[in-house]
Amino acid sequence: MADDIKTCRELEEQLTPYVDGEAPPAARRAIEAHMATCPPCLDRAGDERSARAAVVEHRAELRAAAPPALRARCLALQSSLVTTAAAPASRRATLLRRWAPLSVAATLVLAVAGVFVFGLNDRVEALAASLAVDHVKCFKVEGAVAHADAEVAARGWQQDQGWPIVVPRSEPAQQLTLLDVRRCFTTDGRSAHLMYTWRGAPLSVYVLPEDIGRDRVVDQMGHQAVIWCANRRTYAVVADGHPQDLSRVVDYIKAHAR
Repeated sequence: MADDIKTCRELEEQLTPYVDGEAPPAARRAIEAHMATCPPCLDRAGDERSARAAVVEHRAELRAAAPPALRARCLALQSSLVTTAAAPASRRATLLRRWAPLSVAATLVLAVAGVFVFGLNDRVEALAASLAVDHVKCFKVEGAVAHADAEVAARGWQQDQGWPIVVPRSEPAQQLTLLDVRRCFTTDGRSAHLMYTWRGAPLSVYVLPEDIGRDRVVDQMGHQAVIWCANRRTYAVVADGHPQDLSRVVDYIKAHAR
């Protein structure tokens, strides 16, 4: 069959429309046939569904954060998927690579991600929602299992992105372990995402190369975000739930992140 999926990379390009229920029947059959013989891709689809469920559960908060112009843009991008489904197989593959991240659940993420382009009345609230989405996406879908060296990660970031960060080391006394440093997709790749575990649970630290001018503690989408500004940058710690003693690890991050 022309639409058979031969590699995991080919499935990855079509996974978001599949999970959102927007893949055409032939594509769904090909994806399911591949997953029947590939447990890692089957697990990845389950993780994608978990992330989508988190976004859909809080869609009202995300919609509220999006200005009318950005909502219109998201709808236009979503409608383009109808054209994609009807395109010839070769053209459809190209279009899916381009638009896969912009299906139903992802347009809600895009609505929050556009805050730095379109502006919002409460930029800190929008930023917190954006980072909560990224936190869920990176830990539940992408995953991070390796333990990273802070200095090596900081050098790699500056080499790849062109601006420096200081990455706080793992700290056994805080039960804090550094896993990875990557770009944050919901801020258009402009911020650093430092991924940790804290007491065995996911914890994210974000560094944005701009000062948004306000320090806040924000509850968004079942996550607590502590946001502050220093050194002409904005920092945020995002944790699952609402831990009562998060301030201890936040103080450690404040003392060591630059």
